[in-house]
Amino acid sequence: MEAAWLVVVFIIVAIVFGIYLWWQFYPQNVGINLNKWQYPVKEFSKTDDDLQKRLKLLECGGDLDISEKDWNTTISVVNEILETLLQAMRSEAQEYEGLILNGYRKQGSAREGLKVRAPDEFDVLLEYRIEGLSVEAKPLIDFGISYPGLGKMKILTPRDKVNKHFKTWLGKGVIVMHNSSYYLNARILHQSIFESIIDKCREKITNITEQNLPFQLTRSMHPPSINIRIERKVVNSGRWRRFINWILRKANIPEVIDIDIVPAMIIGMEKAKGSRKFMDCPRYAVVKWKDERQQSASCFDAPAMIWRFCTSGYEKHYMDLARKHKGKRYIMTACRIIKMLINKEKEKRRRGYQPLPISLFLRSYDLKNISFYCMMYTESVKGVHEALGYFLGFLKISLKEENLPQFFTGNKNLKEEFPACAEGGQINLFRDVPQGTFIQARSSFDTILTQLFGMYDTEAFKSVTRWKFWKFVKPIQNQACSIV
Repeated sequence: MEAAWLVVVFIIVAIVFGIYLWWQFYPQNVGINLNKWQYPVKEFSKTDDDLQKRLKLLECGGDLDISEKDWNTTISVVNEILETLLQAMRSEAQEYEGLILNGYRKQGSAREGLKVRAPDEFDVLLEYRIEGLSVEAKPLIDFGISYPGLGKMKILTPRDKVNKHFKTWLGKGVIVMHNSSYYLNARILHQSIFESIIDKCREKITNITEQNLPFQLTRSMHPPSINIRIERKVVNSGRWRRFINWILRKANIPEVIDIDIVPAMIIGMEKAKGSRKFMDCPRYAVVKWKDERQQSASCFDAPAMIWRFCTSGYEKHYMDLARKHKGKRYIMTACRIIKMLINKEKEKRRRGYQPLPISLFLRSYDLKNISFYCMMYTESVKGVHEALGYFLGFLKISLKEENLPQFFTGNKNLKEEFPACAEGGQINLFRDVPQGTFIQARSSFDTILTQLFGMYDTEAFKSVTRWKFWKFVKPIQNQACSIV
C-alpha cells in the first residue's frame, strides 16, 4: 500500500516539476517569439466610470473604439500584400550576391496595441543579411563629436574575398573604400538596391491587382523607411462597377493604407529579461544617411554612410511584457487617449484650421517613450485616471526641461532588464525643436489639461517632480548636429 502511495506522490511531483520546467524554458509569447498585429489596448478599472463618461463627451472620444471586424479585415489585406511583396522581393534579391531576406517583423503602434483609429498605417521591419560578408557596427564619432545611437558599418571580410565575391555590390557603390577599409554605403544600399527591388515588385503586383481588383500601389522614400501606399480606386466603368464599389465599402477596407517598410540588418542577438528568464532580443542597424547637399551634412565626414542602431527589438519585447500587466495596460490606454487628442489637433491643420502648437512637433514615438517612463516610474497603477495623471506629469516636465531621452539608449536604469541598453550616451528626442516652439507648446499644454479636466488624478500629476524625472534620465545637451 505504501509503495502505491509513493508512486502516486512521485508522479505528482514529476508533473509539477515538468510544469515548472516548461514554464521556465518554453519560449514566452513576447518579443522575437511574437510577430503579429495586436488588437488595440483599451483597459479601464471599476473606478474609471466617470472618466469614461467624460471621454465620450470629447469630440474625438469615440476614436478609442475600433471595430474588431474592421481590424481583422484590414490586417488580412495588409498581410496578404506583405506576403506577396516578400515573395516577389526574394526573387529580385537573387541578383545581388549573398542578399538574404529573412522576412517581416511587424512593429509600430499597430503591433503594440497603441493604435488610436481604424488601422490604416502599418510599420514593418524587413530583416535581411548579406551572407558571406562579416560586418562590424562602429559607433559614429565625427570631428571629435560622438553621436549616440548612430554608426558606420565596417566590413571585416578580407579585401580579396570582397573583390571576388561581391562584384555587384562594388560596382553599384554599396561597398566603398573609407579610411583604408571597406564600408557599406547606406544611401546607395537604400536607393539603388532596396528601392529598386521594391519598385520592380510593386510594378508586378500592380499589374496583377489592376486586372482583378481596383487597387493602386505607389511608393515614396523617407530614410530609413520605404512607404507603400495602397489606394482603393473607384470603379468608373464596367458592367459591375456599382456592385464592386458597394462590396468594397461593405468590406470596410480603408480608402488608403500606408505600409512603412524599413530594411533592417541584424547585427547581433542580445539578452533581455523576460518575466521568468532572459530571452533573445535582436539588435538591428537601419540606414540613416544624409544627403550631401543638405547643410547639416557638413557635420559629418561621410554623411551617406551613416546608420542608426535601431532599438525596436527592445521596444517590442518591453511592450509585449507590459500587455500582460493590468497596471501597465492602464498606462497604454492613457497613451492612446493623449494620442487621440494630438491627432485631433493635427487634423485641424489638414482642414485649414490652426491646431495647438504642441501637436506640430509631438510625435507618436515621443508619447510611446513617455509611456515607457511611466511604466518604470510607477510600481502599481489602479486605473486609467491615475495613469493619465502620471503620463501628463512626465509630459509636462519633459516640455519644461526641453528634454525627452530615448528610453532604450543609454538608460542606466535598464541595467538589469536590458544590459546593452544601459551602455553609451542618451539621445534627446526633442533635440531639434526650436526654442520658440517649446514656449508655444508649454502654453498649449494647459489647453490639453483643460480638455482633460476631471479625467486625470491631480495627485499623480503633481507627484512627477523635476527631481524624480532626472532620477530616471540624465541631462543631455543638444548636439550641434543631429539626424532626425
